[in-house]
Amino acid sequence: MNDGIKVNVTCGQLRSWGRQALSGNWSLAVMGALLFSLLNFLPVLVINIMFDSDGLEWVINLYGILVSGPLTLGFTTFMIAVFRRRQTSPGEVFYGFESFGKSLGLFLAMNLFILLWSLLFIIPGIIAAYRYAMSFYILSDNPSFGVMETIRESKRIMYGNKWKLFTLELSFLGWAILALITAGVGFLWLLPYMVISTVGFYEVANGNLRIGHRDTMIEQHQEER
Repeated sequence: MNDGIKVNVTCGQLRSWGRQALSGNWSLAVMGALLFSLLNFLPVLVINIMFDSDGLEWVINLYGILVSGPLTLGFTTFMIAVFRRRQTSPGEVFYGFESFGKSLGLFLAMNLFILLWSLLFIIPGIIAAYRYAMSFYILSDNPSFGVMETIRESKRIMYGNKWKLFTLELSFLGWAILALITAGVGFLWLLPYMVISTVGFYEVANGNLRIGHRDTMIEQHQEER
């Protein structure tokens, strides 16, 4: 692993890398986002429609806790593969369930730490969320890592980079408003666009990618993996 690297790439460049990676892969990415969304929300919707949701809130909450980690890991892995131009399919969203215990543990640990920091004040909680933001990207690349090792690595590569990731996410605000106008359907395109741009951020922060050398670095990834 490389020592802490400052992400000096502009948000516009990161979004441009995202669009380049999605060029010719939009339908693939949207199908992955649709599958990710259905697995997250469809069971909850069915319970709300068919049963008394007031009496089954614990089931809904338990389902959310159990699947959030594996689905996040799977969708992250899928989008990393698209960015690196590896052969993939929307079914890779299920990959996280192969590491169910570790992805669930990572999800719980991250949210516990964020909650504890939030008890101090909302700002420390937000900072903590960005401190651990790369955890699932790291676990995807390093499946042998333990939960705390993954969190420590995220803290390391996010040192000095939290503001950059915040501004990158903020730069999608206009697109998010447009997605809302489409009754939320537009989020099926916005979600992969945001995540794959964040993959570019991760690649720079982790030393896998340098501005002006995108194609070279991705080819190197393919050979190594």
